[in-house]
Amino acid sequence: MAVGMTDSKASKLRAMIANGFRQWLLIDPWRTLVGVTRYTFLQGRMKVLDKVSDGVHDIAIPHNISAFKGRGLAAFGMANRMKLLLYPVATIREQEGATGQVLIVGPRTEDDLLLARGLGMRNVRGLDLFSYSKHIELGDIHKTTYPDDAFEAVILGWVIAYSANPAALIKECKRIVRPGGLLGFGIESNIDIRLKPEARVGRPNPLNSAQDIVDLVKEEIVFIHDPQVDHSTSNAVVFRVA
Repeated sequence: MAVGMTDSKASKLRAMIANGFRQWLLIDPWRTLVGVTRYTFLQGRMKVLDKVSDGVHDIAIPHNISAFKGRGLAAFGMANRMKLLLYPVATIREQEGATGQVLIVGPRTEDDLLLARGLGMRNVRGLDLFSYSKHIELGDIHKTTYPDDAFEAVILGWVIAYSANPAALIKECKRIVRPGGLLGFGIESNIDIRLKPEARVGRPNPLNSAQDIVDLVKEEIVFIHDPQVDHSTSNAVVFRVA
C-alpha cells in the first residue's frame, strides 16, 4: 500500500484499475491479444474430455480442435459473432441487477469469457469438451454434474449445431438454469441448407435458424436476431426460462 493511503482508498484504487481493465476487454484487438497471450503460455495444459454422451456428434471435437492449428488465431475472435448473444444478455442482466453465475458453453478459448467480463458479467465460467484454462471446465452439456437451478444464465454460442440430440441438450440447459433465468443460443443460418434439403445430409441435426430453436425450446423470447435473408447469417435467440 502506498504511504498515507487508507484501506478504503486502496480498495477504491484497485476497483478502478480492475474496472479499467474490464473496459479494455471490449476492444477487439486488445481482447484477442490477451487471449492469445494466455493461450500461448497455457496450451500445454490442453485436455480433452475422455467420455462424451451420444449427443455429441463425431465432428464436434476434431473440428473445433482444428481451429488451434498453425498460430491458433482461428480459434480466437469468435466473440464478434458472440456479441449477438452477450450484448443483449448483458443489457437484460444489468437492467435486472442480476449478479449470479453465468455459464458459457463451447467457448473454445477464453475469448467469450473475456468479452462477458468486459460487459460486466464477473461471475462467468465456461464449459467445453476440451480446455486449457482453469476458467473453462471439461464437460458435456448434454449431461452435466451441475445441480438444478445452478445458473442465472446459460449461453451456447454456435454449439447446438454439433449436437446429435438437441432435445436432450435443451432439457439439460433448462435444468441448470434457475426459474426466470436466461438461455441463449447462437446458430448459423446456411442458405444452401435452407433451400436444398439434400444439403442437410451429414449434418448432426436439421436446425438452421433461430426460428428452428424457438420451435424446439418453447420458452418466452426476450431477444431474437433472425432476418431470414437470402444469404448465410449468424443468428441468435435468448429465452427466459419459466
